[in-house]
Amino acid sequence: MQAQTEDPELFHSLRDTLKPMNTTKDVAGIGIAEGTLAYWRSTGIGPKFVKVGRTVLYPRETLIAYFRDHVYQSTSEVTNSCPEV
Repeated sequence: MQAQTEDPELFHSLRDTLKPMNTTKDVAGIGIAEGTLAYWRSTGIGPKFVKVGRTVLYPRETLIAYFRDHVYQSTSEVTNSCPEV
């Protein structure tokens, strides 16, 4: 079971760091490798994205929501809720 967080400040620095629309390089800068993002897109997991031509963009709110939804209490929760990467 995922922990629900009500702390509005928890992701404050992430919100300040991200642009309204972020490239894969921007997201890699906050800790998710570009290769991991590509794998997640191909398998349908990870944060939702927008594709404009060949450019992949991640809306700031989508990234924050993804991180918010993936806060866990223990590692057993992760293996039960996410596919193997």
